[in-house]
Amino acid sequence: MKLDFSQVPLRDRAFSEKPMTFIDEGPKNFLAAILDLVAIETGHRKARENWQQGQLRNLLRHAAHRSEFWRDRIGAGEIGDRALTTLPVLGRMDVARQVEAEGPLLSPLDRIRTIKHGTSGSSGTPVQFFLSQMNLEYNAVRAATQYFIEGRDLRLNSTRLRPVLTSGKNGFTVRTDDNPLGSLGPLVPGGIFKYIEYYNPNMEALCEELARDSIGYLLAQPSLIETMLQSVDPMFFKRAGTAMFNPRASAVDPELRDAFSAMGIPVRSTYSSEEVGSIGLECPENAGTYHVTTSNVLVEIVPDASIRTDSGATGRVLVTHLHSYATPFIRYDLGDIATLEDHCPCGHDGPVLSNIHGRSKALLKHANGMVSTFYVRARELTAIAKFDEYRIRQVALDRIVVDIGGRDSLTPEETAAIVALIRRHAGDEFSVDVRAVATIDWGESVKRLGYRCELL
Repeated sequence: MKLDFSQVPLRDRAFSEKPMTFIDEGPKNFLAAILDLVAIETGHRKARENWQQGQLRNLLRHAAHRSEFWRDRIGAGEIGDRALTTLPVLGRMDVARQVEAEGPLLSPLDRIRTIKHGTSGSSGTPVQFFLSQMNLEYNAVRAATQYFIEGRDLRLNSTRLRPVLTSGKNGFTVRTDDNPLGSLGPLVPGGIFKYIEYYNPNMEALCEELARDSIGYLLAQPSLIETMLQSVDPMFFKRAGTAMFNPRASAVDPELRDAFSAMGIPVRSTYSSEEVGSIGLECPENAGTYHVTTSNVLVEIVPDASIRTDSGATGRVLVTHLHSYATPFIRYDLGDIATLEDHCPCGHDGPVLSNIHGRSKALLKHANGMVSTFYVRARELTAIAKFDEYRIRQVALDRIVVDIGGRDSLTPEETAAIVALIRRHAGDEFSVDVRAVATIDWGESVKRLGYRCELL
């Protein structure tokens, strides 16, 4: 084994000049935490599993001690090495009931700050919960850890595009951070982090902004990138300095992945949730396979009779967030569907998830009980009609509704072409209602998913 920092771009004055000190406390602690996570996630399997079991015992004892809700679920006796499978599944409504009745399970006496947070509501049921300061710190360290695990260049910029319900001039706002590496900044020089929030952006102005600084690591929803490709050619992203595309919020269509790969831009997805943070990181060698973030979660797959796919090993994803002391997430049902394997073909000796077609909300439910992937590309719709935004929903076993935003009406030819497109992807068993609307009512969700199934 070789531990070598020759490829890490340390600052000229990275090391401390204080007596008997190598690195100042802030960056040293951050770097030590990164090494902790690398050791857990890539190190000896038995050592990792023993650590996880110890963390699970700690969490269960904390929950049972602090919460009547959790005592009813776990029991008040000695926890020991309790098997997860003996505990009930936790749903969104369960979380809402616990939070409303008991609030955070960390008190001021613990001297750990807690903040109230919530999901976007894209799942159909918004969830309010509490995070601890440790969760925020872990998320920052884990994001930096991936740079070290994959050998990513720390000096490159990062550009994050995030949809919001309001925005500024030209449909977006921009802010930058000159120290994106946080506490690691005094040790390692990083690029800028550009944060762009948008709502129906002017594409020409948005492309000008993206080209202003080298993009570096591009973090964005695939649907936005597909919409942009109606205005620019794929090489725009290469010319603008995109080093890697990190999709957010939804799955990447294989054609979009291939388009980026053809330009020498790798695509690396993250599987995560607002409630628990990182769940899996896409394998650099096997697209669609995710190394479970074992320093953060335990993952189970349980079968569900209401969901049948071509893969018999596919089932609902349950996660246990090992650091969820403010609001415990133990055997939490995310509403996702995936396959779990014991190790990765790349040689990674840890659990991996695959066949993640997005949330179950991104699947199509058939009358015979089967589910299938359903993906309509934005460019397929823009080839038929001009519009500001769109939304597709399965509202019944035999009915799909398509909202076309920014239009007072559609021509009969446009409507017929959209119906034919949806049926080509979904099948003739579905009736398709196409509606022209001035604006789409997204409710409180900021994700604005192009498609969601309201039956799963």
